[in-house]
Amino acid sequence: MMSRYPDELRADFQQYYGLNIDGMGTDYSVTHAAVLAVMLPLGARVPSKADPSLEWSLDRQIAAATANAVRDLHWAMAGGGEADRPERIGPPARKREDIEEIYAEDYIEELARLRGGDYGD
Repeated sequence: MMSRYPDELRADFQQYYGLNIDGMGTDYSVTHAAVLAVMLPLGARVPSKADPSLEWSLDRQIAAATANAVRDLHWAMAGGGEADRPERIGPPARKREDIEEIYAEDYIEELARLRGGDYGD
């Protein structure tokens, strides 16, 4: 990560752990730094840079959903038409082909199998 995202890693270590990356190897071990780097939370700079879909942590998704709901309510109360509908904010929508479809019965059977029970117990 240090070679691919040095600035982001430096900023994340300072923000989330209060550690200066320059202390790696002397103030704390390289192994410790590697563990911390892997455990950076969603929304941190390094994971977001590596995979932009990780930029939207749960709290940001909830905030965006709340803002969208308020904007939709205001739009509906104003009697707006489809052309006036507010643009959605939040993470990009998943493509239809990225979503795996499963029948409800198959889902229930799989859950029962994972829990160690039989379907219909």
